[in-house]
Amino acid sequence: MLLSPTKNGKIHDKKQLEKEGTIKNIPKGVTSWVDKGFQGLQKSSGNEKVIMMPKKKPRGRSLSEEQKAENALISGIRMRVEHAIGGMKRYGCLSQVYRNKNGIDDKFALVCAGLWNFHLKCA
Repeated sequence: MLLSPTKNGKIHDKKQLEKEGTIKNIPKGVTSWVDKGFQGLQKSSGNEKVIMMPKKKPRGRSLSEEQKAENALISGIRMRVEHAIGGMKRYGCLSQVYRNKNGIDDKFALVCAGLWNFHLKCA
């Protein structure tokens, strides 16, 4: 899981990923499992990156059974990521507005990630 620096205000995930150039640092052999919020990432990153994203239903048609099965597989993997994000947000410092010195909020995110990983090991 990638933990990028925090940004104040509203910014789309894909736009932040492209702005920071993170996608360029992912090695060729690594598969990125992303949600539909990253539409167009395959085109902007080049064909050498492996990006797994659920298929969108075509307008006026339905997905094939194979595409539905692939979406279910991707969703099952993404579910663990979403649970990790939700687990980290259980710590109030990530879900409240931060009003202190700049740079400490990134440390809060790292501490919350470590606490969530510790929770998973102990459970």
